[in-house]
Amino acid sequence: MPFIGKLSAVLSASALVVAALMPLPDLAPRAEAMDDAPTLSVPQTEPAASNASEFGAIAFTADGSFFAVWKITSELEAEEKVRDECASFGRGPCEAFSFRGEVCAAIASATVSKKRRITYSGGGLSPGDAERQALKRCNADRRARGTCQLRTTVCGDGRVESAEHDAGKD
Repeated sequence: MPFIGKLSAVLSASALVVAALMPLPDLAPRAEAMDDAPTLSVPQTEPAASNASEFGAIAFTADGSFFAVWKITSELEAEEKVRDECASFGRGPCEAFSFRGEVCAAIASATVSKKRRITYSGGGLSPGDAERQALKRCNADRRARGTCQLRTTVCGDGRVESAEHDAGKD
């Protein structure tokens, strides 16, 4: 192939790559340089006075083993407690996170083979929201085949009502 033909083929392939990497109109993320401090796109709300100094945390392994705490006065203490307790199970690496009192978290798991489970977390401002998010994330994993089940739900302030409990009130 002459040099011009090779260059044309390279340029055509490059144009395809560039076109694939370019964002669609009106769907591109917007970024602007600002001299001021960054601002949040979602208004930040102050936590309610009753649970402003309460934290919850949850740690879990891929097989669905978990440990959770709530109404802890230090975020660091909450996360260290769940991490230590989860590690004591000896079931593999623990995923741990903490959250403020008004936030709830849930985990959902599914068995994907005789010796393998997957576990996903979800969060929200109510127990039901957290449960729906955890189930949605878990069931989105094609290996779960829609078989995910809730393992636990915990809110930083100790709330226990959930979508399951609400369903039973009808």
